[in-house]
Amino acid sequence: MKKIKSKKKKPVAMVFGAHPDDIEIGMGGTVAKLVKMGYEMNLVIANTDSSGTMVSERELEATRGAKILGCSTPEFLNLQPGEFMFNRTLVSRLDKLIGTHEPDVIFTQWIGDSHQDHQILTRCVLAASRRINNVLMYETTIPSLITDITFEPRLYVDISSTIDMKKKALQCHQTQIKRYGNLWVRAVISRSAFRGFQIRAAYAEVFDVTKLLHW
Repeated sequence: MKKIKSKKKKPVAMVFGAHPDDIEIGMGGTVAKLVKMGYEMNLVIANTDSSGTMVSERELEATRGAKILGCSTPEFLNLQPGEFMFNRTLVSRLDKLIGTHEPDVIFTQWIGDSHQDHQILTRCVLAASRRINNVLMYETTIPSLITDITFEPRLYVDISSTIDMKKKALQCHQTQIKRYGNLWVRAVISRSAFRGFQIRAAYAEVFDVTKLLHW
């Protein structure tokens, strides 16, 4: 994994997640690794809590998780369930956000994910990323496992040096641990161990490549 050459003082990355914890699950170790490599990381979370009862709590969890990974407070779009639509309104909003940060690389969720919010957000991100040279999708979340499309990893990132940060960031999301149990964190870390085994490393995270000009 090499640092992208950027015209700016440091390369800029944007990471999109439909909900708090999505980023940590899919690529928390990679986020921490990119921070260590000198990237300016911008995390964007579309919806904090669809029920509207735990917004502040989940924002706090996401902020704590981001801090552990070495990032500043995520940008919360506060989309309502009815605003999760693949349309010009949301694409234009993301377009402006991307234009503000001028990222060298964008990460978003896998478009084949079974969660409709994840699919819709990624469709909008891909439309808004049409001028970005490097766009990757991180692996589907757990426990969203039921899908008729097979995830095919094309890029592996060794996160052995940042796996502890990923685990601690996940543990910040106590609302989700209460919902799914401690097996939730174990499952995420175990999947990283499986992906690591595939490249003879202790832990790894994987990505599908939408567009990759230079890495």
